[in-house]
Amino acid sequence: MTPDQPVFLVPSRYSEWTGMAAEMMDKIRQQVHGVHLEHIGSTAVPDLPAKDVVDILVGVEADRVSSVSQHLATIGFDLEGERDHHCWLSHPSRSSRTYIVHVVEYESLPWRRRISFRDLLRSDESARAEYLHTKVGAAKAARNWDDYTQSKTSVVSNLLSGSASEKS
Repeated sequence: MTPDQPVFLVPSRYSEWTGMAAEMMDKIRQQVHGVHLEHIGSTAVPDLPAKDVVDILVGVEADRVSSVSQHLATIGFDLEGERDHHCWLSHPSRSSRTYIVHVVEYESLPWRRRISFRDLLRSDESARAEYLHTKVGAAKAARNWDDYTQSKTSVVSNLLSGSASEKS
């Protein structure tokens, strides 16, 4: 799949995706020392339809984000982009994604937001339903993966804001 291809959601295969995430995290852990790893995204949420691509979050010190990403690129990952202490890579390639790996500063706001959103979707049925509704609409309307991601951004922010205000 290329970034310009339409987005298709598949029924949840949570157990399979969890196993795939564990295998990839082991591979990364063997190649890069001192990383923090999390399975994130819709494939990390039971019973949530998703793109058939497993997202992995890699947390490192801020000054290692780029070098860790470059190292992963030398061992078979496809470095797709980099901005503001966030690099993202595909595996095996951007035209045939099975994984997307996000390298960010550990415990930074981007790290915490991704973990918080995953945990919110795991624990809050109404948030999960609202997000699924948004995902389905976004997948139907999006021309490509970037459109799909952008069309979900405000809902993700709103759900996280609502979750944070309920805890206050």
